Amino acid sequence: MSRDADADADDDLRDVLAGLPPSGRDLLRRVLVSDHTDRDVIAKELRRYRDQVGDDLADTIDLCTLYPKTRGKVVRMLAEIDAGS
Repeated sequence: MSRDADADADDDLRDVLAGLPPSGRDLLRRVLVSDHTDRDVIAKELRRYRDQVGDDLADTIDLCTLYPKTRGKVVRMLAEIDAGS
């Protein structure tokens, strides 16, 4: 993937994360930094989102599962978004 494509993908991801409500960003952050046992509990909370927010959360979690290095990037982006709010 080219550097421009990476930057575009990061921008797209940041847009998705910024579009989440604060409660959704908090939930996603907790999923990404928690251990496996806690993730099961948090997964139950995700079920309440049966809309685009839920889809975005699930897609982001899937992305971090497929590409573990992305997890840290997403956590940093969430912190930057929340700091700018």
